[in-house]
Order: sequence, then C-alpha cells, then structure tokens
Amino acid sequence: MQGIRRIAIAVLLALAAGGATATAAGPGGAAPGDTPPGSTSGGGGSGGTTPTPAPTTPIAPLGSVPLHLHTATLTQDGGVLVWSLTASRPWTPATLGTAAQSLCVRLVYETQGFNSRDVCVAPSGSTLRLTYARVLRSGGHGPSHPLGGRVARPDGRSLVARFDPAKLGIPYSSVRWRTLASTSGCALASGTSCFDALPADGAVLRLRAPQPVGCTPAGPAYVTNGSRGRHVVALTFDDGPSPYTSAVLDVLRREQVHATFFVIGQQVAGGAALVKRELAEGHMVGDHTWSHPNVSGGGAFASGQITSTASAIQRATGFRPCLFRAPYGAVSSSLIGLAHGLGFTTVEWDVDPQDWSTPGSGAIYSRIVGNVHDGSIVLMHDGGGPRSQTLAALPGIIHTLKARGYGFVTVPELTGARLRFG
Repeated sequence: MQGIRRIAIAVLLALAAGGATATAAGPGGAAPGDTPPGSTSGGGGSGGTTPTPAPTTPIAPLGSVPLHLHTATLTQDGGVLVWSLTASRPWTPATLGTAAQSLCVRLVYETQGFNSRDVCVAPSGSTLRLTYARVLRSGGHGPSHPLGGRVARPDGRSLVARFDPAKLGIPYSSVRWRTLASTSGCALASGTSCFDALPADGAVLRLRAPQPVGCTPAGPAYVTNGSRGRHVVALTFDDGPSPYTSAVLDVLRREQVHATFFVIGQQVAGGAALVKRELAEGHMVGDHTWSHPNVSGGGAFASGQITSTASAIQRATGFRPCLFRAPYGAVSSSLIGLAHGLGFTTVEWDVDPQDWSTPGSGAIYSRIVGNVHDGSIVLMHDGGGPRSQTLAALPGIIHTLKARGYGFVTVPELTGARLRFG
C-alpha cells in the first residue's frame, strides 16, 4: 500500500504542476503553468539551476512573447525560500505591467490533499513586490494577496526573491515547483509559445523545518506580559528538562500549541534530547540559571550562572538563548541591567497558579483560566518536583483558552525578539 501511495502522490504532483488549459487567465497574463503543444519538456531536479534549450524560432518583439527563462532555482535558506531566475534578455518591472506578462513560481504541496500556490512578482512603481494566489482546480486563480518578502534585481536580466513559505500555509515537507512566464498579448498562430516554464516538468525541493541558532532581544529589558492589545497568551515552563518534559511536549504537540521552556543549566546535558525536541517542535528555550539559586544581587555570581547555562544550551542544541528568567522571580534593577548587558530580556509572568506547591490539577486549572488576560505570560513547571498535576491540568487549560479565542505564542513572538536561523 505504501508503494501504491508513493506512486499516486508522484502522479498527482506531476499533474498538479502541469497547470490548467491555455485559456485560463493568470494573475497578470495568460494562465501560468501551461505547456502548449510542441513545446520542449525537460527533466526535474532538486532545486538546482536548469537551463532551457536554445530557442529555435526567431525572437519576437519584447511583450509579444513571455520572458524566455535561461535559469531558475528554488532553494531554502533557514526559514525562507529563495527564488532566483535569469531571463535570456533584459526586462524591467514596467514590462510586467504594460505587456500583460506574468512571472511566477508555482508551488505544489500536500496538506489533506494537493494544493498549489503561485507566488508572482508584480510592478510597484519602478520596483517589484510579491503577491500570491491559490491555483483553482479549474486552472484559474483565487484572489491575489500581498506577500511580505524581499525582491532584488542583481542585473537587468535577473531576479532574486525571498519569502516565508509558512505565510502560504506550506508545511515543511516536499514541494514541487517550477518557474512560469506567460503573456496575454501573445498569438499562438505566430509560431511562438505563450508560455515558458523551467524546469519544464517541475522539480522537487524537500523543505526542512528551520532550526534557530540564536535570537536578538527587542523591547523592554524586563517584561511580565506582552501587549494587552493582542488576544494571545504565552505558556511558559520552568525547571526542566525533567522526566515530565516529554509528556508536556506530547500534549503541546497534540494540541498544536507552542510554549517557552526556561531550563536549568546543570540539567541540560542529561536532557539534551528533550531540549533539542523543544526547539525542533517550534517551542522556545530560555535561561533559568545553572543551579537555580537566588541571583537578585547581580554581580559576577549571577553572570556566571546565566552565561554557563546559555553555553550549555548552545553546546547541546546549537541555539544561543536571549531570554532569562530569575529563580523564584527574585529580580532587581542590577540583575535586569546585568542580564540586558549579556544580551537577555528578563522575563517574569503575570499569571502564577503556584503549581510548584502541588495544589491539585483543579486549582492549577482555575487559577490560570480565571486570571489570564490579553498578552499574559503564564508560569508553570515541567521540572523541579512532581509535576503530574500540572500535566493533568494542561489539556483543559488549553481547551478553555482556545474556546475563548486566545492564540498561543512563544515569548519571542510576544516581545518581538528576532530569531536567527542557521
């Protein structure tokens, strides 16, 4: 059955990448993705540069035919896709606006069936911007939407665009792609093609989940909550990794919720696999000192506790944290300033169920859901003692907050800290 499914997926991907009929309209010209009769079909690849064969017909005036593609690549750089192409002749943003030409990359991927998105460049004055649209089963397009990203023109024939696949709803798995150029000002009777595609049959790029390698703090040096203008909440867990951490991660994965874990340095080496899993599953990791002492006095002792933990996290995972949480919530202006100077935001909380005292799962649940507000940071523990009550309360907490419309974010998403990806 697995072999049959693999064959079926390959066939469906190839069909989906083929696009629609030559009469369907695309965003900015004729339907991108169609290969007219008599055109050359080339091989696939895995994201490398693929030149087209030399044209065999006379080159018509610019605007009456699509841009002839010379090379096209799609690669991954951390959390973004990098789409690069070179045409056989110079072109300008005005060409796409006045000659009814379109220039897109089609992405076909699987999420509960096969889906396609066209990411296209559109003129914006003398520059270019990115848009995207869903490819319909009819071959046409849904509404066009702006897509944040960067577009560069290294020279008059080339383009390099960078964009986040997550904003398109594309999961980190395999995606079949090809670059498409078309024009609506083209007559097939002229003997020229209205479409150019590279690679002609598409190529497969296997996306990997981006791995953060560090973060840069943003906003105040000390926070207890995020913006009260956002209907979100950040769940945080202290004192791990521990034997309870895996079960907490299982709940979060099942509920599709991300959280932030403040880990103790001396426990990182023995729990390295858990800390790696936290990052791999989209959670964030912060610094909770090496041995959980009171470091409110600041000075060299506090500095050593913080930096040794950050180094342990980096050795175990490749990630350098920028969030610090003081044990016992014991902070001072000198500690906050010290941490800030070391590159950390000091993060406390505004909702504390005191789960460390094991008051019962019902009390933990009610203390959290009864006190959460927009932008709250919730303190819980996945280590430092028996945490079965916290674990038992967690699904109900998530379900209730979801029912109230809350979104779940990590602390960097709450504070605006910028992640760096390797």
